[in-house]
Amino acid sequence: MAEEPPPVRVSAILPVRNPGPALTGTLEAIRATLSDGDELVVVDDHSEDGTAALLRSWDSSGLPVTVVPLPEHSGVAVARNRGIGHARGEMLWFIDWDDRWDPTIVDRLYAARLASQAPVVGCGADLVDVRGRRREKLGTVPGATRLTGGEIGVAILDGRIRGYLWNKLFAREVLGTDPFPAHRTRSDFGGTAELTAQQPAVYLIPDVLFHHVQRPGSLTTAQHPSLETLRRSLRIGERVADLARRHPIRPADPATVDRAWLEFRYREWHLSVAGTAMRAHPDPQERARWLGVALEGVRLRDAVRLLPRDRELALRVAVLASAGARYPLVYRGVVTVRDGLRRVTRRGRP
Repeated sequence: MAEEPPPVRVSAILPVRNPGPALTGTLEAIRATLSDGDELVVVDDHSEDGTAALLRSWDSSGLPVTVVPLPEHSGVAVARNRGIGHARGEMLWFIDWDDRWDPTIVDRLYAARLASQAPVVGCGADLVDVRGRRREKLGTVPGATRLTGGEIGVAILDGRIRGYLWNKLFAREVLGTDPFPAHRTRSDFGGTAELTAQQPAVYLIPDVLFHHVQRPGSLTTAQHPSLETLRRSLRIGERVADLARRHPIRPADPATVDRAWLEFRYREWHLSVAGTAMRAHPDPQERARWLGVALEGVRLRDAVRLLPRDRELALRVAVLASAGARYPLVYRGVVTVRDGLRRVTRRGRP
C-alpha cells in the first residue's frame, strides 16, 4: 500500500499574468517565507512573456510547487479559484507577485491559528508605493483580538477586517469551491466578506506584516471600479450587516451594527464613487454624474456621528457634504494642507 503524503500546513496561492523576470525575486521571497510542510501553487493566467519557462527552470530547493497553466487569459478571480482546486493545505494564503511581506508572516499567522483555533486569522497590512513609503494602513487592531459571532460582521463593516486576501490565512473549508466571482475588480471582497462574517471566530494580530505595493499601471491603480461594482460592494455590506444582526452564535447589538454600517456606507459607497469620479473621469459631464450619485443621501450630521470613531473618515464626509459638486477641488486642497502639516510635524520630531 502506498504511503499517504504528509499533510500540508499552508498552501500559498500565487496567480501570475506576464510578471516578467521580477517573478524570480517573488519566488525566492515565497521560498524564504514558507516552512517544511507548506506548498506553493502558481496559477499562470496564460502569460505570454516566458513565465512558463521561468517556472520550469526555477530551483524550488525542495519546496513542493504545483504550476497550473490556464489555456486562456481568465482573470485573477478565476486563477485564484483554480489555485484553490489544486491546493492541499489546511490553510490558504493568497499573494500577488509584486507585493512585499515580512518573511515571518505565515509562521506567525499559523501560530495565531493554533492558539485561537479560528478558521480565519489576519494581521495588519498597508499600502505602499514602489519606494516603500506608506500611503495607508489597512485593517489594524491595537492588540491581539478574537472576534466571535456578530462581532465579525461589525469588524468587516468598520474596517478592522478589510476585504484584502493577502494578510490572512483561511481554513480551506471556509472558502469552499470557486468562491471568487469573475469580476475585474473587488473579487476578493466579493468572495470572502460574507463567508468570513458567517464564521464562528476570527483572530487578528496587530503587527503590520504585509505591504501591498501600488504601482503605476497595476490592476489596483489602473482599473477603476464601475458603478455596478461599487453597488455590488454596497449590497454585500448590507448582507454582512444582516449576518451580524442574526449570527447564530451571538448576534451583534443592533445599534453597534448601525454605526459600523454608517462607516462602511460612506467609505465603500459615497466616498468611493466620489473618488472614482475624481480619478477616472476627465469628461466634466460624466464626472458630474458620478458626483451626483455620490452625494445622494450624504448628510453633514453623519460626519459628526463618525468623528469619535474615525477622524479621517469624518473629515472626508464633512468635505463631501459641504462642498457638493466642488468636492474634487476642495478635497485636493484639504489633502495638500494635511500632507504639508504632516511633513512639518515629521521634520520637527527629534
